[in-house]
Amino acid sequence: MAAGGLLARGAVVVLLAASACAWAAIEGGTRHAWTGSVNGPALHGRGQRAVSAPIQPVGVLPQAEGVITTVRWRYSFAQTPPAELQAYLCNAQRCVMLPQAEGQTSAFSGDDATKGFVFAFRVPGQGSLVPVLQGRSNEVVVGFR
Repeated sequence: MAAGGLLARGAVVVLLAASACAWAAIEGGTRHAWTGSVNGPALHGRGQRAVSAPIQPVGVLPQAEGVITTVRWRYSFAQTPPAELQAYLCNAQRCVMLPQAEGQTSAFSGDDATKGFVFAFRVPGQGSLVPVLQGRSNEVVVGFR
């Protein structure tokens, strides 16, 4: 199930997840934000990369400069992933290795806020993953000014 939306409330932007739970607040220098989520990909084998569907802004973004200030991410799997899971968040300019399943980064600061993101995952090594590591959700909140 994909969801997307646009929220803007001055200096603080709050995303209400589909479950109606507050998920993230973005502050400081951010005047707008767009949100999006996609189902996570499945990883079938070690050494193989799995990439999510693109997460794109929905509708027309209210832009001043249209540049990213911060990106908040969250991903989840149907079961606990192996400790050596490598997770990345990528846009058209760069990929950033994610240190954990949820967080915030300014690594995309200054990039075009109208472009989308993908998540990429990899478990090092060789052989199959049993059971298959089934992605659940990949979510971003992109703060921009």
